[in-house]
Amino acid sequence: MDGERARCPRCAAELPSGASWCPRCGLAIARPDQTRSQYDYYAPPPSPMVQKSSLQTAREIIRGIGAVMTLLTLALLAINVGIMIWGSGLVIPEAWDKATSLYVALPWLIKFVVLPGASFVAIYFLFIVAVFFSYLVMLERSRKKLIDELRFRPKEHSSAYMMVTLFMAILTMNTAYYAIIALMGGDASTGGGGSSELWESLYSLLRASVWEEVICRILLIGLPLAAVYWLKRDSKRPAYRYVIGGGFQFGTREKVFLVFSAAIFALAHVFSWDLYKIFPTFVAGLALGYLFLKYGVYASIMLHFLIDYLSFPLELWPSDTTDLALGIFLLVAEIVGLLYLVYYGVRSVELFSDRRIWRWQSKRSIAAYYQPLSSTPYQPAPSSPAAPTNPTFGFVCKDCGSTEASYRDGKFQCSKCGKESN
Repeated sequence: MDGERARCPRCAAELPSGASWCPRCGLAIARPDQTRSQYDYYAPPPSPMVQKSSLQTAREIIRGIGAVMTLLTLALLAINVGIMIWGSGLVIPEAWDKATSLYVALPWLIKFVVLPGASFVAIYFLFIVAVFFSYLVMLERSRKKLIDELRFRPKEHSSAYMMVTLFMAILTMNTAYYAIIALMGGDASTGGGGSSELWESLYSLLRASVWEEVICRILLIGLPLAAVYWLKRDSKRPAYRYVIGGGFQFGTREKVFLVFSAAIFALAHVFSWDLYKIFPTFVAGLALGYLFLKYGVYASIMLHFLIDYLSFPLELWPSDTTDLALGIFLLVAEIVGLLYLVYYGVRSVELFSDRRIWRWQSKRSIAAYYQPLSSTPYQPAPSSPAAPTNPTFGFVCKDCGSTEASYRDGKFQCSKCGKESN
């Protein structure tokens, strides 16, 4: 009201005009122009508390197991890369006197070039370089993330983790699929064009690991996407990304070409195998295409190479020790792969349906624990001002409102302004 002087909200004493401190109790008094800045120093309301669900806890445990299996599989890959390099001593002498061919899948296989002698050796050398550098790139790009995964604290999964867990899921699916075919009286063991000589197997499976990724992932996903985005004039990524892959979002276009390439990849295997091969190869094609889009062609090459070279240690070192070691590894991989098969199956449905099925976190409201700060300064409840009273205890400086002082020669000396008072 007009004419009424301001009072201290603590002791109800009258405040001098423009006072910053109450002369009786020492309470700091904010001026109107300081009110907003005073509240700016308060902490913002806390974020909602996140409570882990039992599903999320199980997920973290499985992730840790998957990280350990990733480390073991990378060691197996190192052995197979060594076998590939060692195998060059068998392949190159034979390649000088023979010829190889390259093909495209339409989905039937069409040979478009024949490479004899020196050309054979050159393309074989390029295949070795492609696998070797793909392995090095995977190790480099996965190194830091894999350490976090082994500590059960992944922020984002590494390409090695995704490659290995997809491999385990595919391995489990294949085992179950062919077991069902066998129980139904089918025979899925025919086909494949198996070679009787080791050098032919080493070369043909290496060619498949690299060349099939070129014709099914780069030619059927990367380049068609480049053409579509160029026609739409909405490409925001460099041109080389459509060749080496990686960094793609899974929009409608990416999903269409992902399924298309997997279908061509599956149908192309019918001519060397049989109809039984379509389903597992289609699923593997989806996994390979996913790795190409998300991480790059190096990741899809390594998954393909891991699958194709998986049994070579048994062929080169036939012994009970090798059988036992690789057998235990594959058994554990299939058991863990069953969990990842379910997980990736659900994630695939989520990817293609654009809706969430599993909720990993549940947020608990904080209303019961915290009250958010008001946007306006605190206003005490209206009440009749109490009669001014002198404090019955403590010291209050009349000049600056400080409540700290020292006692000297029968007088109080303010610790803030140095003024003395009785």
